[in-house]
Amino acid sequence: HAPCIEECAVSQDVPEYMYHTANGNFEKAFESILKDNPLPNMTGNVCDHLCQSKCTRINYDNPLLIRGIKRFVSEKFNDVSVINKKNKNGLKAAVIGAGPSGLCCAYFLALQGFEVNLYERKSFAGGMVSGSIPEFRLSDKSINDDIEIIKSAGVQFHFNQKVDEELFSNLQKTNDYLYIGIGAQKSKKLLIPGEELKGVTDQLFFLSKVRLHENIHLGNRVSVIGGGLSAIDAARTAKR
Repeated sequence: HAPCIEECAVSQDVPEYMYHTANGNFEKAFESILKDNPLPNMTGNVCDHLCQSKCTRINYDNPLLIRGIKRFVSEKFNDVSVINKKNKNGLKAAVIGAGPSGLCCAYFLALQGFEVNLYERKSFAGGMVSGSIPEFRLSDKSINDDIEIIKSAGVQFHFNQKVDEELFSNLQKTNDYLYIGIGAQKSKKLLIPGEELKGVTDQLFFLSKVRLHENIHLGNRVSVIGGGLSAIDAARTAKR
């Protein structure tokens, strides 16, 4: 494997889609991306692209802009007819949670011929990606384009569907396989006096409120504790 493939969290065949892109064959490039990654628009915008740190082009000058090229291909060619699905295998699978993990699982199961039903408590898919990443970093169109890829693979979505004990038991009885991808949606607490006071909030709650266009009063001055990705997102969002 090329070093960029080894560094990629999903072992994306970067050299293949880079080759097709360089030759102007965007259909083949998009098809190559979808073999390993059903969320090219999301990852083309917000992936931390560790692959670029291992790009062998560094040996000559500068790394190729791998994430940007994925985004370019996904925007240039997004015909889902290139998705290759196998015949139905007679097996059923239920996926709980429509975040990136659940979406990917549902997609690959559907490609292998499974009948897949995906259950999501919220009214939309994407999980923390749709609910917390600011729109100036990831547009609704980019998210929806990826959701259409999952749907085109044959996955059936069930929104506003909280999986309680009764439904969970029923899903176990009526499916051959069950995948739980409910995510990690709680922020870390500082565990210091005062963090429960009015005007103090965690970044995920704040980002979610803004992303869903809900009213939230900040006042005139905002302090952000922390310097991670979500903290920077919160600072930039508050500034806007």
